[in-house]
Amino acid sequence: MRTIGVLLLPDSRVFDFAVVNEVWAVDRDRVGPFEVRLCAGGPVRLSPAGDAVPTHGLDGLRGCDLVITLGRGDPLADVPDDVRAVLREVHAAGIPVAALCSGAFTLAAAGLLDGRRATTHWALLDTLARVCPAALVDRDVLFTEDDGLLTSAGVVGGLDLCLHLVRRALGTQVATTLARRLVMPPVREGGQAQYVEAPVPHRPERGDIASTVDWAVARLADPIGVADMVATTTMSPRAFHRAFHAAMGDTPGRWLLLRRLRHAQLLLETTDLPVDRIATRSGLGTPANLRRRMRAEFGTTPSTYRRTFAAT
Repeated sequence: MRTIGVLLLPDSRVFDFAVVNEVWAVDRDRVGPFEVRLCAGGPVRLSPAGDAVPTHGLDGLRGCDLVITLGRGDPLADVPDDVRAVLREVHAAGIPVAALCSGAFTLAAAGLLDGRRATTHWALLDTLARVCPAALVDRDVLFTEDDGLLTSAGVVGGLDLCLHLVRRALGTQVATTLARRLVMPPVREGGQAQYVEAPVPHRPERGDIASTVDWAVARLADPIGVADMVATTTMSPRAFHRAFHAAMGDTPGRWLLLRRLRHAQLLLETTDLPVDRIATRSGLGTPANLRRRMRAEFGTTPSTYRRTFAAT
């Protein structure tokens, strides 16, 4: 893998552009040498700022060893017919095609994701599933590979994917050397799950449910359960479940678990409390239960999450 073709479209993300250049175009004597072709019909304005001057037209993608599509500021922006055609052509020729972050939408526009696994930034997963219903959208991975098509999650997920490609082409030692220069792990810890930002819980308009939510949030560390939440109202358990789901979009039990996990995440990010204290303060009881729940929901452990996100 020596010739890397980078498809430049208007509004391509400058971060993704930088990732490709950091991985494939720097330290050529130690990692390469690679030829990086910047392919477009003319100068391209990047998002949110900057410009890129192509070295090749779209024909430059033909004959590459790898083609990379970048994310765009507007992932739903139009993909010209000639771009769609050349992407289909290079894929049919057996050339791997990799998409960084929202670059998956460019592959979708070319019809390349139909019936194949794909991922993208967590905030765009629902949109990808909507605009490309034939794609097999995977929500819990950092990158996918299916029939020569590779997609990656988020912005840093693009680095994971690029390191994976370097490792496959040039071996573990070269990939490790490159990862060290980039100050990132050669293989990301925490399984392959994306870290999804937990939204601030909304306060429902319905007064009795809002009061119950406030009551529960104030008592997350206590051994409360759904029955205790029901007891704060005058409703039957069945009526409470219906009303809670209508107001909050989730079941009471699931909502309570996620609020406890989000509180545990916050403590891991902002304090140096030991894991057993965090398990207690978040209402998850034991370190074993905290680890089990975080592994199930986020694909990681408390210690790995803290190393990744703790404030410094």
